[in-house]
Amino acid sequence: MSRVSDGDFLDCLGVVDREALEGAGRRRHFGAGQVLFSDGDDGHDVLVVLAGSVKVVSSTPSGREIILDVLDSGSLVGELSAIDGGPRSATVVALTPLDVLFVSNAEFLSFLAARGDAATALLQLVVGRLRRSSQRQLEFGTGDALSRLCVCVLEMLDRYATVEDKTRATIPFTQNDLASMTGLSREAVVKGLRALRLLGWLELRARELTVLDEQAIRARAVL
Repeated sequence: MSRVSDGDFLDCLGVVDREALEGAGRRRHFGAGQVLFSDGDDGHDVLVVLAGSVKVVSSTPSGREIILDVLDSGSLVGELSAIDGGPRSATVVALTPLDVLFVSNAEFLSFLAARGDAATALLQLVVGRLRRSSQRQLEFGTGDALSRLCVCVLEMLDRYATVEDKTRATIPFTQNDLASMTGLSREAVVKGLRALRLLGWLELRARELTVLDEQAIRARAVL
């Protein structure tokens, strides 16, 4: 079994295991902007993203939205409630049109109990997300606004770059989303993007991102 990353739990499963998981669930479609579940909801199902992208969000006491993660096709969502029986710890919203597999907690736990490779993949996924969360907290604690934005640009390029051109990506985010992802205000994001354009490091037209100087952005991301 290959090592699972944040976004390929489904793809890491063998053919038999994948068919078993898909056979245990029911498919649903969501439009962009629809809420799949909310923070505090009872968690009755584990969700597998079959196509599209979702954002995992939480709110500060002041009501500001913070994007905790963005998950794409193949990702597992809501697994923590299945494991510990607790309520949802965040809100999940469709960023794009979305096809999702809903698997009841009971069916998912039975699936894991019967299939050791899938259980190992889930453990690797949870550990990987914990590591990424710790890294993000470090970046937020030490990086200035422009370095946070550069980190975000690199993540988007890695996630959404086209096969034909690794410097170009169509991103499903608004400037408000970018602010929520970086812990910055929308005004700071607008100012930062303008600075990166003036430096000649990137172009961003609507949601079409083109990185013109990846080396410079990588160097600025670690300051």
